[in-house]
Parts: sequence; structure tokens; C-alpha cells
Amino acid sequence: MPLIPQVEGLLGAGRVSTCGARIRWRIGPRTLFRLPVFIAALLTLAVTVASRLAWSAWPFELVSNFPVQLAILGVVIAILAVLLAAKVTMVIAITGVLINAVVASSTFTTEPRPERAGSVQITLGHLNAQTRPIDVPALGEYVMKTHPDVFVVLDPTQSDVPRLTHAAPGYRVWRTGGDASTSPDYVRTVVFSRVPVDRVRYPVDRDFGTSAVELIIRADVAPIAMIVFGTESPTTPARAQRRDRALTAAAKWSRAHHGRRVVMGDFNATPWSPSFQNLIRDGDLVDSLDGFGLQVSWPEWNPLLRIPIDHALLGPRLAATDRGTGPAFGSQHRSLHVTVASAR
Repeated sequence: MPLIPQVEGLLGAGRVSTCGARIRWRIGPRTLFRLPVFIAALLTLAVTVASRLAWSAWPFELVSNFPVQLAILGVVIAILAVLLAAKVTMVIAITGVLINAVVASSTFTTEPRPERAGSVQITLGHLNAQTRPIDVPALGEYVMKTHPDVFVVLDPTQSDVPRLTHAAPGYRVWRTGGDASTSPDYVRTVVFSRVPVDRVRYPVDRDFGTSAVELIIRADVAPIAMIVFGTESPTTPARAQRRDRALTAAAKWSRAHHGRRVVMGDFNATPWSPSFQNLIRDGDLVDSLDGFGLQVSWPEWNPLLRIPIDHALLGPRLAATDRGTGPAFGSQHRSLHVTVASAR
């Protein structure tokens, strides 16, 4: 009967036997696994394509932040497809892997902007404490050991603020509040500095949200305008909109500061997110991550899910000469540091 080989070709390892017009079907173990692996491959590819084609809409923009994880998942599915001799599933899985690999590879193929020879270097850093208790003595030791010129702690717990104020002897310390809706006594940022800075304040634009600080670094060659802020995680459409308003405010702030400038903080967006790309374009900024690899920063508890959402973006007159992540000190975010100099 021509029907029998067609059924066998579709379902693989099962057995078909006939008795007159009756067909008896016995399913083998390979056939049992083929269908769920095929569905997993199809869903992974669908999510990948949707995050690239409709990536400005929630939740597709949210998924666009995870091309590395989607690529790893695709590799696992492709291996299972090979073991199960499922050719169609293997092709679908490999297609998803290639798409995500191309997206993520941009982080590794870009080159850093060259610095001007003999330019003075400034090291900047930040940590999003997430209103969690952190290891203040360890943070103080880290600051004293690495000697950043400016280091900002976002959203410390109020009980940690007094200890943070005295954590790094020799550094001048500023404490700033949030927008007008919060108590003037509530500290949203703590700034350590061993170089002259002024105009340390919450920015004028309230779209930055509750945790933000701007300042001017009085460097030897020319001042550097710096803003550090945290955004809401885009776990719902409303939160994603507030995150995007903060990023839009950062782009406007960048355009308003025509000299050397740094936009830094927890953006809750990766370099592959359209929201991040809009900030780069509209703010006329360059990602300091270019040329330094992946440098994932969150979540600290899960290396497999960790993605780069803490950033330092530079204006056209600055170049990154060093960049890296440091300890989390009890936060779910790793700290970030970047050394900048005048661009060539």
C-alpha cells in the first residue's frame, strides 16, 4: 500500500503493520521525542524572527535582548535533531542559530575609537545597588584599590548611605535625591570623586526617573559632562515605555552637551535592543563596549542568562581606552568601569 511508507517517513521510528484494511501503529522512542524538539525549534525561530522584524513592540523588544541565549538554545536543539535524525528540525534550528549569531557578533567585530596620543585619561565607574544592602567595606576597598576618578552608586539603601559617605577616605562625596515626587532627604545617588567636579545634581528632565545624577568633571584638557541613571526593567508595556522615556531623555541630554560627554548607567537594554540603538543614534553617541567583547553585567546570580545592560556611552570627542566589569558587592548588577581619553 502506498500509504504505509508515507506514514513511516513522517513518523520515523514507529512500526506499521496491516491486517486487511486495518493499520496498527506502534510508536518508537525516537518518534516520541521528534515532535517536541520540532516544536521547540519552530518556536525558537519564530521568536527570533519576530524580535528582529517587529522588535520595537513589546514583548518582541524584550526578546531582542537575548540573541546569545537564543543561539545557545538553537545549538542544543540542533544537536538533539541530529541525534533524532530529524532533518527538517535540524535546518530550522540552524537557521535560528545563524540569525542570532549574526546579531550578537556585532559586539565582537566592532573596533574601539582611537585615542589622541598623550591625552589625559579619566576612569569612571558605577554600580546599581538596586536599593539592596551591599557590602560597603568591600566597595570602599575596591574604590581605594582601583582609584577611579569618579564612581557613582545608584539607588543605595538608606541605611547604607552613612557608611558609603565614609567608605573611601580621600574621596569627596556627594549625595543627591531624586525628582520632586520623592522626599528631599531620600538619597538616590552617592558620588565619589578624587578629581574636581561641580554641578552635581538631579537632571532637569524628570523623564530620567527617580535615580539619576549629572555632573561636570573638571579635567585638564576640557571638562567632561557626565550623567548616570537607572531605568525600569521592561517587564510590562508600561514599564518599557518609562524605560524608553528615560533613554530618550538621555539622548536629548547628550545633544544638549556639545563637548566631551559620557552617558552611563543601567539602561535595562542590551546593544541589540532597538531602544538602545535609538539612544546611540539620537544622542550622537558611541558604545564604549566596541572592541572590548561582551562584558555581561546582569543578573549576577545566573551566568547563563547574564546580558550587558549596564553601559557607558561616549560623545564623539571621547574614546575608551579600557573597559570592564567589577564585583557586584551584593547587588544583582556587576559594577562597571571605563577609562576615557580624547578621541583622535
